[in-house]
Amino acid sequence: MCHKKTRPNFCHSKSRRQVVPCSSPARQKGSTTIVAIIISIVLLGLGIALSNQISSNIRQQSIEYYGARAYLAAQSGMEVAISRLINGNNPACTAITQPVTINAANVQNCSITLSCEVEAEVEEPEVAAGEIRVYALGAEAQCSSGQLETSKRVLVEVRQEE
Repeated sequence: MCHKKTRPNFCHSKSRRQVVPCSSPARQKGSTTIVAIIISIVLLGLGIALSNQISSNIRQQSIEYYGARAYLAAQSGMEVAISRLINGNNPACTAITQPVTINAANVQNCSITLSCEVEAEVEEPEVAAGEIRVYALGAEAQCSSGQLETSKRVLVEVRQEE
């Protein structure tokens, strides 16, 4: 019985001084490290991109939240101005634009500024008295929280008979 000898496959190293088998771990260990580094860099890039996206979404939601608070505060200020106008019996603008203080949890860190302009008496034949007074009312609310600051403005025109 004859045994056939198989001869292993040999490769020359770069320096050509050593002859090593082609499938040896010594020949392949550098490629594994490079692949691991490339995969790590790709995963790091994806992680940074995802982190930036999440941070941007959180900031946008904060802006929308504080913008809604400012809008509601401006609406509340406008309701105060209209109430002062209706209950004041044709008041001067100085009575309408007095400072507004609203003590509610939802409008903390918000300031409300009212504005008023009275248009000269406008004649309208359809009105029983023949004349009306036009008030241009404005309410601006500014809300802040840390570095974020938002403001909203509401304008209303009220026509009142003389």
